Amino acid sequence: MKKQRKRIAIIITAAVSYVLSAAAMAVGDHSAPGALVGVGSHRLHIDCLGDGRPTIILDSGMGGSSLDWTRVRPAIAEFTRVCSYDRAGYGWSENGPLPRTGARLAEELHELVARAEIAAPYVLVGHSFAGFIVRLFAGKYPDETAGLVLVDASHENQFEMFRRDRTAPDIRPSWMFMRANRPRVPVNMPAEVVETARQLAATQSAYVALQGEMQSFVRSAEQVRLAPALPDVPLIVLTRGRQEWGGEGRGPKMERLWLELQRELTYSTPRSIHLVARESGHYIHLDQPKIVVDSVRAITDIWRDTNPAAGE
Repeated sequence: MKKQRKRIAIIITAAVSYVLSAAAMAVGDHSAPGALVGVGSHRLHIDCLGDGRPTIILDSGMGGSSLDWTRVRPAIAEFTRVCSYDRAGYGWSENGPLPRTGARLAEELHELVARAEIAAPYVLVGHSFAGFIVRLFAGKYPDETAGLVLVDASHENQFEMFRRDRTAPDIRPSWMFMRANRPRVPVNMPAEVVETARQLAATQSAYVALQGEMQSFVRSAEQVRLAPALPDVPLIVLTRGRQEWGGEGRGPKMERLWLELQRELTYSTPRSIHLVARESGHYIHLDQPKIVVDSVRAITDIWRDTNPAAGE
């Protein structure tokens, strides 16, 4: 039986490798606005604007791409350098090796900024699942981290809390804000990039990337639990104000549980603040981009006040 399972695993790995190669070529047919940088077995796409320090790194949620940050990048670039990138398989990036855990993704991000010669320190902005990634990055590389902004970010204990509450629906680890098993273009994406975002989200590459991250979600959450504590840097937790879960009965209950988890995230550092974006759904950076921009500016100003000779 063990030999048979091993053979099946080898066959699946070979099939996935073929899909990854084909998907990478399909993504390459689009014109990448930034640079493709090698991080070992694959290349990641990163696009930077503006000048100044610290550098802002924008990391999207599951199924998202660098285009998700279109509404905030130009405003941030007015006062410092800002870089958005595509994790492996999304946007213009090539697929990466399995498993797609948060720890691996954080290491790939670290290698990306090093090879792209993007100077530290970084203000790390993570949306949804990317909240895991930026926290793992900051915990492992505290000297390179100037601050964090968590945008309606995942919490490592969310599924355990939902299961303990009997009034909550039975949510499997593979489901969180994903209405389907394929990437989708979020509401409020700027009109000028909607078609490009739709084409990139429809690739087999993006589908494989999403599945890989979803399958590793529980493991990623465990990695966050076991990770070193965050450095003593400013942290801003941004939480949506609009209800995302449907249903009159359990929807409000689920939102209250989510808000409780978001408040817990503010306990991660001594210098933190929790803000609720009242007019936003899960994609705060598309619904109320100014809140994200202002949060990034606040942390940038704090770092520059502490490092006046290095801020410009």
